[in-house]
Amino acid sequence: MNTQEYSKLALRTANDLGGRLDNIMHAAMGIAGEAGEVIDLVKKTYAYEKALDDKKLIEEVSDILWYINLLLAVMDRTWEEVFDLNIAKLEARYPDLRFNADHAINRDVNAEQKAMLVKALDDQDSTLSAGALR
Repeated sequence: MNTQEYSKLALRTANDLGGRLDNIMHAAMGIAGEAGEVIDLVKKTYAYEKALDDKKLIEEVSDILWYINLLLAVMDRTWEEVFDLNIAKLEARYPDLRFNADHAINRDVNAEQKAMLVKALDDQDSTLSAGALR
């Protein structure tokens, strides 16, 4: 299944709360709540030596994806846009395309923002050019 198929199928179960901000709040609270469930599972393994329940962990991660998908839909954005922006930011942060602790700690936030803006503008230009050809 690709992201477009997933998004369409998952959104069938979304509860429209009526307003953009209401739906953004629902998605944001859902992401935070599910992330809390993920950290709780990891905490029990880390602090209490309980075996990590991989199936439950994946279930919670899938719930986070559902809420992220909702947030993207409410904001009229796609997974691909987020993927592209994230890669642009990572390439700006790690010029040699490998993790580097110094680059992780001493981030050039301006360079990251510029890279994401350039990517967003390139995508917008591509969309506009494609529309002009029709």
